Parts: sequence; structure tokens; C-alpha cells
Amino acid sequence: MNKIEIKHFFNKEYQLNEEQKLYLKIHAKRFEIILSNITHLQSAKVLDIGPSFLSYLLYQQFDKNLSLLGFDEQESFGGHLPNHSIFQNVTLIKQDLNFWKVDDEAQKFDLIICGEVIEHLYTSPDKLFDNFYKSLNKDGILIIQTPNAVSFRKRLAILFGKNPFEMPRENLSNPGHYREYTAKELTDLAIKNKFNIETVFLDEYFEYPSTTSKIYRSFKNMIPKNFRSGITIILKKND
Repeated sequence: MNKIEIKHFFNKEYQLNEEQKLYLKIHAKRFEIILSNITHLQSAKVLDIGPSFLSYLLYQQFDKNLSLLGFDEQESFGGHLPNHSIFQNVTLIKQDLNFWKVDDEAQKFDLIICGEVIEHLYTSPDKLFDNFYKSLNKDGILIIQTPNAVSFRKRLAILFGKNPFEMPRENLSNPGHYREYTAKELTDLAIKNKFNIETVFLDEYFEYPSTTSKIYRSFKNMIPKNFRSGITIILKKND
């Protein structure tokens, strides 16, 4: 599905409020990138970390082979979900990822997707990557998406004396971004934790509706890749 088909699917199947419509509009291109890279994994056992609109798209492809990891339906519900129905259809591993403990006997998956989650965590990313590795089957795939800490937009903000990073929130269930990463930091973490790097993709795939954002995206081909706002990394377990 491309981003237009994704937006049409949700607008046809679900009654979305304005917050949900905005989230979908911003993130549909990001979802398209993930879906385009997993079409060959039809029978895979999948773990989606952080229930979201993406979980519903994954369910269309993987059905009962999909599991979710995150908070339950009441804590998860908001602009990131169209409704509660996904929780009745798949297995939910109720877990705060900051306290995720995985051993060698834990349930394993062929594909793990961690989209727009790691920037919300205050735990060590080293431990997180180790847990990802332990949770994958042989030749398993890990897809990570996260904002680029050194994007051109953030550099411009700093140049004009503005802090591009938000203040910590009082809401512990939705604390905002604790730590953003660069593509180099993420690939270093992947290599340190024995992953093979399959793809590193940087693009302006956060499609904010403002005029400024639209103008910025129209000139994205002039922006060096490492300065683009969104990072998608595809990794493969090395044994």
C-alpha cells in the first residue's frame, strides 16, 4: 500500500477524530516505507513495538502471526490508534520497553518493528539492541524508525537560537522524546550487537501539513541525506 491507499483505508474503515487524522497524514509515508520492505515476509511471526495505526496495517498482512508489545488499550489509545479493535485480534505483550527483560528462552520472532519508539526511552540503547537480538529467530529482521537528531530542520533552529528538542512532559505514559539518535549512532549500536546492516534510509517522510513543511519537503533533494528528518534502518540477525 502506498501512502494514499493507507489514508484511504483508515478513512473508509474507521471514524477518525481530528487528532487521529493529523497523525495519519503525518505518518502515512513512513508506514508506506515499512510495508514496501516486508512484502516478501508473508508468513513471518511479527512483533510490532508500540501499538499504532501501523499495527492495523500489519494485521492485514500477518493476521494472527502479529503480536504487539507495549501498553494496554486504555493506555495506548489516543491519536496513535484508530480504535481499540486490534487488541481483541492479536496477542499483546504488556510491557514498558524501559524495563524489557529478555533471556535466551524468550519468545522469538522473524520480524521486529520498532517505529518511532526508541526516542521515547530513557533506558540504555545497548540493552535494547541486545534484547532485539535475543528476540529474533535466525536470519530475523529488525526495522527501526526514529527522528534524526541532527536533521537540517534542527540545525536551522539551533542557528536561530531555538532549542529543537521539546521540554520533558509531566505525563509519564507519554513523556515525549528523551533522546534522539543519529544514523551513525544507530549503525554503531547495531554492529556492536552483532547485527548485519541491510539498509539505512534517510528521507523527509514526516509530512506535516504546514506550508513551511511542504516547501521544505519540495527542496529535500538538495539536503544531504544525513541531514534529513527521518531514519529507517533495516538490520538482520547475524546467526
